[in-house]
Amino acid sequence: MLRCKYLKCSLYSISTTYSIVMVSRILKQYFKKQKTPLKLNFLYQYGITKSTKNIIHQSAFLHEELSIRISHRIIDLIKLPYGLPLIPDIKNVIDLYTYSFERIQQLNKPRHLIEVESFAELLGDIKTKHKDLETTISNGLKQINNPFIDNDLMNTKLDSFFVSRIGIRTLISQHNELVFNKQSIIEQCNINDIVMNSIHMVSCMARDLYDKTPIIKLKLKMKKDIQFPYIPGHIFYIINEILKNSVVAHYKQDTLNHPIYMDITEGERDIIIKISDMGGGFSRDKIKDAFTYSYSTSPTPNIYDSRKPIISGLGFGLPTARLYARYFGGELIVNPMENYGTDVYVYIHKLGNNVETLY
Repeated sequence: MLRCKYLKCSLYSISTTYSIVMVSRILKQYFKKQKTPLKLNFLYQYGITKSTKNIIHQSAFLHEELSIRISHRIIDLIKLPYGLPLIPDIKNVIDLYTYSFERIQQLNKPRHLIEVESFAELLGDIKTKHKDLETTISNGLKQINNPFIDNDLMNTKLDSFFVSRIGIRTLISQHNELVFNKQSIIEQCNINDIVMNSIHMVSCMARDLYDKTPIIKLKLKMKKDIQFPYIPGHIFYIINEILKNSVVAHYKQDTLNHPIYMDITEGERDIIIKISDMGGGFSRDKIKDAFTYSYSTSPTPNIYDSRKPIISGLGFGLPTARLYARYFGGELIVNPMENYGTDVYVYIHKLGNNVETLY
């Protein structure tokens, strides 16, 4: 169990929802502060200007901003309903965030380049230690034994948690890429290249699992390559999760020999990607289920079996993909056609002038 200086085991009161009994003065101070939503364009321009002065200034800003964002995550996790904070997996997540908060506080705000590098190494270690939180939280959610769970309430709280997690990891990744590699995670993305890479990865996963490669047909509605500044890893994650869902649906319906179609076009504000499968679809009243965390029509996979890729079963792919799309002002929409297939529309906001979506 991680040492917890700022929170104690007695933090939880025995009630339907859990509240903080005692928190440290410093955690309270940061929790009262407002987060600073950033624009993609701002991060992009900051990555172009790689002066030592800017990097030191950004480090000091991140020391403050990450303390604020992590303090909000700790409090929000403790306030989760249905006894979740008492479940060991969720409590471990709370402890991990608290320990990360403590480690940041132990370092002064960087004022010199050597302090910048120490801070960046710390942030990299924090990011690594937090990499499997989806799995941990998924295991925790599966332990809730309450037939009267309000899924809308749970989804709202988990949306807030995971979109903040995306923001924290984005800020850390951008900062450390500047510090150690003198470049930005925001690139001039070629949407065709990203999609082709995703098709290749999902096809390899399907071949390993099902001994058959799915047919995925890509149609570009524009004659030129579509390029725009964005975080390629975010787009890749979104496309991957949707394609995996489509491939699994085709496998279950024994229609892997039927194609999955992808259409890409460019609008005035958005890049629009449509993914259409013939995997049987589902009824319209199940759309909410599709975006409910930990809900899956596939059995829970063995995450410790490294011999097989995980293509489904955790129940976090689609709701998290929607958060990635919304993070800088896009959207993800699912339109099922029962007994036939499903169309998924992804809108990626390409102008970079929207601030982060922070719930």
